[in-house]
Amino acid sequence: MQSDNAFRLYNEVIEPPLSDDELAAVNAADLDLAQRLGLVLTYCSQDRLEGHLEVTDKLLQPTGIVNGGVYCTIGETLASIAAVAATAKPAVGMSNSTDLLGSVKAGQRIDAVAEPVHTGKRTHLWRVNMSADGKLVAVTNLKLMILDR
Repeated sequence: MQSDNAFRLYNEVIEPPLSDDELAAVNAADLDLAQRLGLVLTYCSQDRLEGHLEVTDKLLQPTGIVNGGVYCTIGETLASIAAVAATAKPAVGMSNSTDLLGSVKAGQRIDAVAEPVHTGKRTHLWRVNMSADGKLVAVTNLKLMILDR
């Protein structure tokens, strides 16, 4: 996501959380792969980021379930944006470890929540839990480097 002076995100630590109007502006910007896949951000603060994705046929592997790369993309995106919300600095992924725990089919919704595990000065570790119909289906641990502007 590119920095845009119209956004508090990327320009300041997000406390208080982004308003509904601010979230709508970030979602409308369509600047990230996960957004192009359909990820919608629903809550953003310096210590939590939430979003969801409605699963369509284009996200499925030939067996009829969501491709594992979709979970990796959701995890990478939410954790990266969460680190930015916590620091107001650019953050880049260093390591993405995503465990696939269950399957999701077209018509279902993946709900995702990113929360910090470690927030150091130069590195962060964020965990993203993804669920569908109340069942945990994937977990991403994303280690990030916090960059100087």
